[in-house]
Amino acid sequence: MKAVLTDNGKISLRHSQPSAVKIISLGNQNHSFVFMALHSNKYPHMKNTNFLPANAFSPAKVLTTVGAKAGLSILLLFFAAGIFAQTTAPERRPGEIIIQLEPGASLQNALSELNRDAAGVFSLKSTLSKDWNIFLINMEGNQENSAQMLASARRAPSIHTAQWNHKVQERSVEPNDPEWWRQGDMTLINAPEVWETSTGGLTPNGDTIVVAVLEKGALLTHPDLAPNRFWNWHETPNNDVDDDGNGFTDDFGGWNPQTQADDLGSKGYHGTAVCGIIGARGNNSQGVTGVNWNVKMMNISGMDFESEIIQGYEYVGKMRRLYNQTNGAKGAFVVATNASFGFDGERADDHPVWCALYDSLGKVGILSVGATANDNVDVDIVGDMPTTCPSEYFIAVTNINKSAIKAQNAGYGNVSIDLGAPGTDTYSTYNSGGPGNDQPSYNIIGGCSASAPHVTGGIGLLYSLGCEPFTSDAITNPIACARRVRDAILNNTEPNSTLAGITTTGGHLDLGNALDGVRKICDGATVGPLELLEVKILQGGDRVRIYYQTPNFQPYNFRVFNMLGQQLFEKEWTPLQFSESYYDFEFETAQLPRGVYIYTIGKGNVIKSIKIPKI
Repeated sequence: MKAVLTDNGKISLRHSQPSAVKIISLGNQNHSFVFMALHSNKYPHMKNTNFLPANAFSPAKVLTTVGAKAGLSILLLFFAAGIFAQTTAPERRPGEIIIQLEPGASLQNALSELNRDAAGVFSLKSTLSKDWNIFLINMEGNQENSAQMLASARRAPSIHTAQWNHKVQERSVEPNDPEWWRQGDMTLINAPEVWETSTGGLTPNGDTIVVAVLEKGALLTHPDLAPNRFWNWHETPNNDVDDDGNGFTDDFGGWNPQTQADDLGSKGYHGTAVCGIIGARGNNSQGVTGVNWNVKMMNISGMDFESEIIQGYEYVGKMRRLYNQTNGAKGAFVVATNASFGFDGERADDHPVWCALYDSLGKVGILSVGATANDNVDVDIVGDMPTTCPSEYFIAVTNINKSAIKAQNAGYGNVSIDLGAPGTDTYSTYNSGGPGNDQPSYNIIGGCSASAPHVTGGIGLLYSLGCEPFTSDAITNPIACARRVRDAILNNTEPNSTLAGITTTGGHLDLGNALDGVRKICDGATVGPLELLEVKILQGGDRVRIYYQTPNFQPYNFRVFNMLGQQLFEKEWTPLQFSESYYDFEFETAQLPRGVYIYTIGKGNVIKSIKIPKI
């Protein structure tokens, strides 16, 4: 068995075999979603790809191994203390409890019992519900004995149950960060709608979601970024050993190809601002919030030359490949990269190595996002790198302002540029000061550089949505999962007249739209023992609809027989994992003679049937 101590202090246990058992899951309710894919010249294979989502918090993958029983016992004690110590009891009103009487009991008898046995004085404060015999009781006495008084109330024969009078906490989807009022960009992409479901962090399978940020450098010690910085816990820092066997030595805090180390690079404001848009810690009563309140941002710094860009992407790809190969025991669950840099007027044909990297990353499950040129040009004509790279795993973003109008100084192209996202006057984390630029602050960043990280952050957020089927194959089938998430972003943009005809989607990023779109068809196929639940003859008699339940999504046979056992119809079909649990067959029933017919579904020797009379 292995155990994980994640960056936020949470621990999870799981077996080292592929059939791992999750010990504990922390989080909010699940929601199911389905996305339909668009058709695009850039993505010719996309044909109604379906998908679903996930809750915000479940345990992360394994980081350290516990070998001995004694060690495991200690860990479990630490686990209990660490997890539950973080939970703050809700505020309550001192001196008040709520009681519900047993059926037929009287309040007078209940108060008599309490005042006879308890170390204090109980009196009625108000009647909360006559029909349900619920009352608010005042307790007078030493508040140090309040727990004892509540226990006495719970033991009283006339009282069915008793509890404190707790003060409810607001669950606003707007964070309490003081600069939130400046972040109209988050409202424009409807991020608060998604935050009702998830604020990022973990997949339902417990994978810690990581986004790689390629920049010259960033101030990741910024107090709004430090909690969400990625650390490679499989590596021991500064011991000159490649502890995790990924080919990089001492890569505890990411990688800088220039220095062959994990330093932060040149800590300019640009990288700091980009990181803040993706994942500034939300709801921490400080500064701003990112698209993800909780996500791990992998630092890939030193991006000055194309050679360094290639090395940076190589590191990201190796970490995700290692994660897939070890089922999460090593590496990192990187789901997206962000590149808010590029070359104006450059054609993809002149950068074939760079462009090919995006297919390589996609094959291990990583989507990449890039910012297009800050110039009002058609990049399909004049060129741009990397946003003219043709990879299906690369999403190119242009800039819109806070009125959802394409910025005048922003590139476009109906073949290469996929969508718009807010970038003009975006308020984010920042840094200033002397030569080290190590003073954390907040300020405005503008241009496509700010647009791309909104999409990158959106990808990370979608991986945390609360329906397991959406990302359950992220390790076993990373290509399909990456495409599903990409389709979720691109198929649910908000139509935008200023982007129509000049982008592949004709719209801008709208995470709320993504949820609305999938909720229309959010019921996934029912999974369980094979059953033919219902058969309906549709109007006109030329089609039959069957409602079914299947244990898997392999081909099944649908057949129709008469009472003599003669087969009248046969059709093979494959249930879809992300579709409703019914299917329509073209079968002419109007001309059938009166009688009883047998409708079946089956696979091999397992067959389920229903008899349907025709009168």
